Amino acid sequence: MNDSNDSTRTYPLVSVLMPVRNEGDFLSESLGAILSQDYPSDRVEIFVIDGMSTDGTRDIVRSFQSKHANVVLMNNPGKIVAKGMNLAIPRAHGEIIIRIDG
Repeated sequence: MNDSNDSTRTYPLVSVLMPVRNEGDFLSESLGAILSQDYPSDRVEIFVIDGMSTDGTRDIVRSFQSKHANVVLMNNPGKIVAKGMNLAIPRAHGEIIIRIDG
């Protein structure tokens, strides 16, 4: 019996947390890299926790949301990474939590 058969394998849910602020120049590449992984997209949730960016970061996230239901934009009025993480962790459903900077 082959235990590595992908049709019967159950993948753990992964929560990717991205605390960002004014990352417009790099965010498309970062999100694109996450979304292009060969891990099943229905087993990944991506939280972009925005520290009230002023450079179009939020618009970039929204453009990804229109194509990827697993991308979530969150507000981080505290504007610092620790506060953003504290907002996102309780919303994460993943068995595995990964932090990726923008």
